[in-house]
Amino acid sequence: MSAASSLRDRQAAVIREAILDALAGRLDHDDPDDVAMTQVAADAGISLRTLYRYFPTRDAMFNAVGDHVVTRLGLPREINGADDIAPVFLESARRGAQSPQLVRAMLWTRLGRRARSAHRHRRVASVTAALAGVTSHLPPAEARRREGAIVYLCSLAAWITVSEECELSAEDARQGIAWAIETLIGSLRQENERATIE
Repeated sequence: MSAASSLRDRQAAVIREAILDALAGRLDHDDPDDVAMTQVAADAGISLRTLYRYFPTRDAMFNAVGDHVVTRLGLPREINGADDIAPVFLESARRGAQSPQLVRAMLWTRLGRRARSAHRHRRVASVTAALAGVTSHLPPAEARRREGAIVYLCSLAAWITVSEECELSAEDARQGIAWAIETLIGSLRQENERATIE
């Protein structure tokens, strides 16, 4: 790779990052449906033509911003076992609380949901894999039902919903959900141990 090519690649990465930062910044304050590409270009300090070179459509731009937001918020990506699930949820919710408008935009708007879908699919697969050791005693359909309940609890959507519908502070909702996750996993672990003994 030539020095010129390397420099172009670094410049392209900086421009792409600036565009995604600008879009994430807009999502922190504006409804995604109201965000125009001209605003994002202006916020990124580039021309609209340059923006279109990187993201030819709004859809392409919103598809790319999901992983960028996960990185920007510093959300944990790895879940290494059932005991990691509640701590990862607690950390994700703690970090999400730092940008509540952005979290809501990613959760409750069509474009926001699409933007976070790749990350959410990976998180669902990670939680499901982490639970395999404590659901192995169950018939597959029952294991999926129980995994589904825990997967939902491990979401920022559950955290926001519990906080708003139960009129709990963000911290109280976070702690309550973590307790529920730990309780369910503990119950699954006990059932699994009993099934192993029998």
